[in-house]
Formats: sequence, C-alpha cells, structure tokens
Amino acid sequence: MSPSTSLAIVSDAVAGDGLERVARSASEALGRPVAVICPSSGATIVWPAEAVPADRHDELAAAANAIVRLIAVDEPRHVIEALVDGAPVDVDALVDEGRRHGLDLAGGAVAVCGIGGAEIVDDEDGLVASVRPGRVVGLVPPDSGGEACGLAERLRRAGWLVGVSAPRQQPALLGEAVREAMLLAELLAVPGAALAGQEDTYRLLIGVLLRDPSELEQLRESTVAPLLAYDDEHESELLVTLGTFLTRHGSTTETAEAMQLHRHTVGYRLSRVRDVSGLSPYESDGRERLGLGLKAAHILAARDRLSQPG
Repeated sequence: MSPSTSLAIVSDAVAGDGLERVARSASEALGRPVAVICPSSGATIVWPAEAVPADRHDELAAAANAIVRLIAVDEPRHVIEALVDGAPVDVDALVDEGRRHGLDLAGGAVAVCGIGGAEIVDDEDGLVASVRPGRVVGLVPPDSGGEACGLAERLRRAGWLVGVSAPRQQPALLGEAVREAMLLAELLAVPGAALAGQEDTYRLLIGVLLRDPSELEQLRESTVAPLLAYDDEHESELLVTLGTFLTRHGSTTETAEAMQLHRHTVGYRLSRVRDVSGLSPYESDGRERLGLGLKAAHILAARDRLSQPG
C-alpha cells in the first residue's frame, strides 16, 4: 500500500467521515474485504458489506479486542502507574487509553488492588497491571464494583489480599480511587487494623487523608499518639490491648481470653490507656474517639509504607 493511499485512509478517519468510508478506502487500497472494528463499542463495519455475514460481526469485535490487548500489552501499566503516582492526569487521554483496551472510563470506575500474591490474573474485566513486586492494581467498570466484582474475586482466589475502592463516577477521581484501594489492601495485611466490618469507617477516614492529611494526623495526635509514645518508651502493649478490647466490643473477659492474659492485667492496661490518653475506653465517647484514632494511626502508617520505594 502506497504512502499516499495510507494517508488517504488516515485522512478519512481524522475527517470524521465514519467507519464505512474508512473501511471502503482501506478495501479499495488493499484489493480485498476489510473490517473496521471499534473495540470500545463493538461497532463493526465490513466493506464490501456482503463479505462477512452480519451474525459473525460479534466474533470480529471479540477478535479485535484480543488483538488490541496483544499489541498494547504494556500500556495498561503506564495508565495505572500514572494514577498510582498521584501525578496530574490528562483525563481525556486517560479515557482514550481506556477505550483502546475496551474499557469506558468516561463514567468512572472502581479501583482494585491486590498485594502479596504471585500469579497475575487476566484483565478480562478491565485494566490490570503489576505496579511493583507483589502488588497489582486494576480498574473495572462501576457496575462491576463492590466486593463481588470479578477481578477482586479472581485475585482473592489466586492468594492476593484485595482492597476495593468505592465507585468514582468521574474519571478525574480515579487516582483517588486507586489510592483508596491500595490503602485498604495494605490495611488487610495488618492484623491489628481489624478491617472486616469496618470498611465504611476506614473509607471515610481515607477520604479525610486524601482531602487533608493534617486532619487525620491531628486525630491521631489527639487520641492514640500518647499511647504510641508510652509503648515505645516502656515496651508495653497498651495499643495492642486497646485494639483487642475494641474488636471484642468492650469485653474485658474476651480480651483477656484472646490475649491469654488475666482479666486484672487487661483491666490495669486499660486504666493506663485512660491515664495516658485522657480518654476512657470504658465510656462510649472515649471508646469511639480511641477507635477512630487507632484507625487513623493504621491508615497513616499504611500511607508511609506505600510511599517507600521498592
């Protein structure tokens, strides 16, 4: 095919003359039937029209999607890495890149992050990329979100700890969704974080972190920071005891059983929590504030680990 013919085909596409005109130009230049498929929508135009039966067009669209993935195998990584890095993202370019991989990001997406696994799952539900050893991040359509989305389930079955963000309806917020999913996955690796059943509270606090980190830092400082300092100085376990007490719904007996301690030892430690922090774990207001402060500390520690290279 001559350069002038190729230029004519490109000109038809740029001019917006439609897929039919592009297919016709390409068919005339090559001297054989041509199919033009838009992977993101599945729109298929064949020229001459009778060259492929209409009931075979879906097969052509599926083949086009497979080819796009094969020839652009490294590109999802670049898209995901840009969001992971938190750098300003060209939204139009991001949406265009998603369409190249058969994913419409114009309506937003759900971010999924897996850590600690070995086998990389396929990207049949969206964009998936390994961003560092032992960590994968993906984007899936909003209607596939939640804990039951296919990508998250396949990652879990492959042995990954999986964090799933809340849906973001605007592509400009996908970087935020990625960071939320990464933090949630990181928290799953921390036994003391007790993420199960507390996801909504953690999401709210992560939102505070993403909006203004100083607010979350202030919450930690006004609640559990004195306990952190006390434990470091005295090699004690006030924070561990407090966390166990909170996850056991304020039961001293269950806390003692879980930690294999005498009830009086647990009671003494909780009294020290009250004396050091100024907040009583036995009173509802103090218990609530200490619980939020402990979650804030876990999130901030997870942020710091994620910021480390490698």
